[in-house]
Amino acid sequence: MDAFFPMLKNVILFVLLAVPGYVLVKTKVFKQEHSGILSKLLVFVGSPFFIVYNMLNVEFNAQTIKGLALSFILYSVCIFAFYFISPIFSRAKHDDLIKAQKQRQMMRFCEIFSNSGFMGLPLALAVFPGNHTLMAYLIVCNIANNIFMYTMGVSLVGGGQEKVNVKKILLNPVLISFIIAIPLNLLDVKAFVPEIVTYTGWFNNIVTPLAMTVIGMKMAGISFVTIFKNKPNYVVCLAKLIIFPVIGIALALLFALMLPDEKFNLAMCSLICFATPTAALASTFGDQFGGDADNAVIYTLGTTLLSVITIPLLYMVLVAIL
Repeated sequence: MDAFFPMLKNVILFVLLAVPGYVLVKTKVFKQEHSGILSKLLVFVGSPFFIVYNMLNVEFNAQTIKGLALSFILYSVCIFAFYFISPIFSRAKHDDLIKAQKQRQMMRFCEIFSNSGFMGLPLALAVFPGNHTLMAYLIVCNIANNIFMYTMGVSLVGGGQEKVNVKKILLNPVLISFIIAIPLNLLDVKAFVPEIVTYTGWFNNIVTPLAMTVIGMKMAGISFVTIFKNKPNYVVCLAKLIIFPVIGIALALLFALMLPDEKFNLAMCSLICFATPTAALASTFGDQFGGDADNAVIYTLGTTLLSVITIPLLYMVLVAIL
């Protein structure tokens, strides 16, 4: 329990950052659709500087490079595992067969893909400040997450009818900022221009509150009663917040046998990547590719609310194991 309550406190404080966004929409100071503007600010400004700032502070050596490679491979293995397991937890009953199929596909998407960017990275920053190696692993996993979302995820939501958007993958701000940050680190630019750390650090600091403000604004647009009355939502939450994270952590501990010194970082990386709620893009993909957008919002918010308890519980068990 020594590990549970500190993590619970951090997660609660973290989730409470969503309150201003919720209140702003409920009091009609902002409209819910304004969250899209803030999301773009987060994607194209906050997140890239967050990545550059943390990558500048990573000490590259043989162990770190192996850890980055293992993180990418680990994440990829887990996603494929979840893809083949997810049909077990994705059953929907509906008179309209097409709607039932769309619901099953969206359930699978919401079980497989995490909010590892908007929520995972800021949460890790709050819980593990100064652990830049862990941040680097998470960034690599987030790159993998984006690649799989715009390929496997798009296919799932669109029922296999959508073409893979290579441009979306290659021009993703996360990937671009990572590519920019590597030479900046290797050339030790911060030693000659230390102001770059200060500058990127200012933007780094907006990521956490901005990400949670966006989530709060989205939460204001749906009734909590609707969330808790939706029975498939509980199945999605079980798979997304408990079963798949446990599988991911188990595989991380197995992978750590190849790099024992990085056992903690690999395990925590897996926890943050897979125990965080459903990807915020679920409803956006539903709208864009003709999927079940309405239930996507319910699954996203349901997993977000219940993760307040499940993340500290999994963290407590993982700390006991480590």
